[in-house]
Amino acid sequence: MSILLRNLSLLVGITLAVPAFGNCLTANETKQGVLLTREAPFYSVFYKPDGPGLTEQRLMERDGSLQPVSAVYLHPLLVEKRVSASGTHELKYANAIALDDLPQKKNWQSETTLFINGKKSVSGTTFMRFDGLGEETIASCSYKVWAINSRLELTELPPIIFEQYYSPELHLVLRSVRLGASNQPLSEVRFDRFQIGWGN
Repeated sequence: MSILLRNLSLLVGITLAVPAFGNCLTANETKQGVLLTREAPFYSVFYKPDGPGLTEQRLMERDGSLQPVSAVYLHPLLVEKRVSASGTHELKYANAIALDDLPQKKNWQSETTLFINGKKSVSGTTFMRFDGLGEETIASCSYKVWAINSRLELTELPPIIFEQYYSPELHLVLRSVRLGASNQPLSEVRFDRFQIGWGN
């Protein structure tokens, strides 16, 4: 599908999504898919559960234009494949994906290989660390979250580090902060509103 068509289909989906006025998200509702939106700069992402993981369709504003990205997650904390205008990036993990008991285990790691457009690129390691419990608020609704530090270190590339705030009840990451090499915040995605379902 062309970028223009993907743009249009996602925008149509956004307008057809059903607002959840006066209600907070429940675990059962997230099974229908959830549209999370940040108003400025515009960033909207539709998450749909898919077994233990989920799929993502994202529309974000960058350099004055809306850019679509789609992704597949093995677990809401762990991306497997991302498709954008720059191509397909895929991560293969050597270890079993065991993240649901991070509060007990505290850490998880796996050897990781990056494939770009189907060709093996570089290898390294993915690290996940449980940093504690907290709360996130979207549209006056509060949700219990885990603070998870995720770090991807690939050969000869700077580390990719995020602090992710994950709701185990909703099976969604509700906020993420991109961190620099010395853990200073570089950017943040925090949502203003949510909608349940999506007009496919």
